[in-house]
Amino acid sequence: MPLRTYLVTIGLSAGLTLLCTLPFVLVALWLSRTRRWGLALFVGSLVILQNAVAELPRVNGFQGLHWNWQAALLTTALPLLVVLMTPGVSFASIGVTSSLNPGWLKPAIVALLVAAAVPAAFFLLGARVRLTVEGWAYLLLMPGLAEELLLNSALDRCWRFGGAQFGWGLLITSVLFAGANGLVAVDSQLHARIAIPAAMAPFMLGVVSGWVRERTNSVWPSVFGHNLSNIVIPIATLVSRSIH
Repeated sequence: MPLRTYLVTIGLSAGLTLLCTLPFVLVALWLSRTRRWGLALFVGSLVILQNAVAELPRVNGFQGLHWNWQAALLTTALPLLVVLMTPGVSFASIGVTSSLNPGWLKPAIVALLVAAAVPAAFFLLGARVRLTVEGWAYLLLMPGLAEELLLNSALDRCWRFGGAQFGWGLLITSVLFAGANGLVAVDSQLHARIAIPAAMAPFMLGVVSGWVRERTNSVWPSVFGHNLSNIVIPIATLVSRSIH
């Protein structure tokens, strides 16, 4: 990929994603007692970096794979590097090594049911996905790790709903999640578009993921639910083919 194309693609994808979050960010900063401009700039930098990682040309060992393992592994490494390089941030604070809250199982089950119900609805509407062995391995392991660790580790807490405290950060990270899953698309001709209908399901799943993250005090139920939502349609496709 030419350098100009690489840079323009990053600028368009990251820029449009951040533009979609801008109204929520401005309201959050306006209503906040402390103007956390540094945090906003830091999250914006992570979004740009994540898009840069996703568009990197694949190195040897990843080029022959259908799924972008390289981008997923590098994206997973980003929050881990943040922990190592940022004072006051730890693996426990981002939900990796923290203890589960008492009564964590019930909200985790609720979130898992929602995570399964959304793709199940798309299956009933006609969506079908067939996977190779590589596809099964990738969807069972990587998407949840790559996205949940990056997006659900810095939620502010000024609201309370369903037993969880959260704030504008939940809406912002949900928009960012949608941005990485259909809200923003840039094709090979550098034509960019914002597809709000395609982002509705990812946005809702992002809200549920943030909610269960706060209820359980751990990122792992969100990771599991995320990966589960990705394999519901392939499993249903297998079952329907075996029946017919």
